[in-house]
Amino acid sequence: MDRRGILRNFFERSIMDKTTAPAGTVSATDNPLQRGVESAGAALHSGIDKVAEPARSAVDRASSAAHEGVDKLASGASNVADRFADQTRRVTEAPGRAIEASKSWVQERPLEAVGAALALGFILGRLTAR
Repeated sequence: MDRRGILRNFFERSIMDKTTAPAGTVSATDNPLQRGVESAGAALHSGIDKVAEPARSAVDRASSAAHEGVDKLASGASNVADRFADQTRRVTEAPGRAIEASKSWVQERPLEAVGAALALGFILGRLTAR
């Protein structure tokens, strides 16, 4: 039960208590002051509802916008994580692919491989001899 319902129950109980007053007393409905208080209470409830409804709408819109922002952020972060994982996999597989490519080249062209190894050894020997 919301606050409005609780307040209404309170007012109804207080009215019932006053209407069952002993004989010879003035009932709540005959009391102009009591009617004024009840009328003021109803007007306040109505005013509160009128003020609260736009606030609820604004909060709902802000909440929806926040959720959409979080969803976009999570989607972007997921895409970045996927790309990062893909790049990491490529980097870790690169040495193995290089070795496989080298093995296949040596097997297909053994004389060229020996000549390239000799040339590379000669160049490295000259560079380190200085």
